[in-house]
Amino acid sequence: MKNTDQMIGCCGLDCEKCEARIATLTNDNALRQTTAALWTKLNGVTILPDMINCTGCRMEGAKTPFCDKLCPVHNCVREKKLDTCADCPQMDGCPTLGQIAGNSPSVLDNLKQLKQNNALTMTVNDAEYTVIKLLGKGKGGYSYLVTDGTAQYVLKQIHHEPCAYYTFGDKLQSELRDYETLRNLGIPMPRLLAVDAPQERILKEFIAGPTVAERLKEGQPDPDWLKQVQAMCGLLYPAGLNIDYYPTNFVPRDGTLYYIDYECNAYMEAWDFEHWGIQQWKKND
Repeated sequence: MKNTDQMIGCCGLDCEKCEARIATLTNDNALRQTTAALWTKLNGVTILPDMINCTGCRMEGAKTPFCDKLCPVHNCVREKKLDTCADCPQMDGCPTLGQIAGNSPSVLDNLKQLKQNNALTMTVNDAEYTVIKLLGKGKGGYSYLVTDGTAQYVLKQIHHEPCAYYTFGDKLQSELRDYETLRNLGIPMPRLLAVDAPQERILKEFIAGPTVAERLKEGQPDPDWLKQVQAMCGLLYPAGLNIDYYPTNFVPRDGTLYYIDYECNAYMEAWDFEHWGIQQWKKND
């Protein structure tokens, strides 16, 4: 995906208005001097007037040393092989970008406009979905909040990154097998809507709302959640199973606590809710 407005920098700053670019295009040495003095003060490092040569961080031509080699946003974008932060599903809440946005709030508006103009899309069985944001990365895949223009869904892209403490076989088949196992037991979960085996993608119902982890951090626990997890355990333990009891995997909606992952494993006491899961809930409370 390529953003067409090349004058918007990787971080969302408008290079068209940058004094370094203006000084370069007009060969204005006086502007180079004042810009160097200002940037020295803002960055706490010495910047000389002869460093003020730049045509724009996404344009061909000269770059300031900072824009070319030192800018953490530019470096991050290059490492991820993106054009700008607008292409990154982790843009919202990024602390690196937030440092720039704190001084120049317009960067977020510029990036949102780029994102709107160049929305990332993914397909499931040839049906196209627009990515709204990255919801999270798990052991088996990346989960994205997506939309078809009518409703919102969760699209999970299976990945093959190694995990130091967990071994998968066929990740997609494991996901589907676990879903059927838990569904047959009666565990409340988002519905599986579609499977794209060649691309290793699944489409799930989106259970909207903050996770239990988020609610606990906000000081909003509900005693009924524990009762509902214990009821799930009453179905899981006799079947010789555990699920991932970490509180990010649960979302309450309309009085029902949903387990939004599909992962389940053979029962081990050390990893059941009473011995492991409840400790994670207490850490988030």
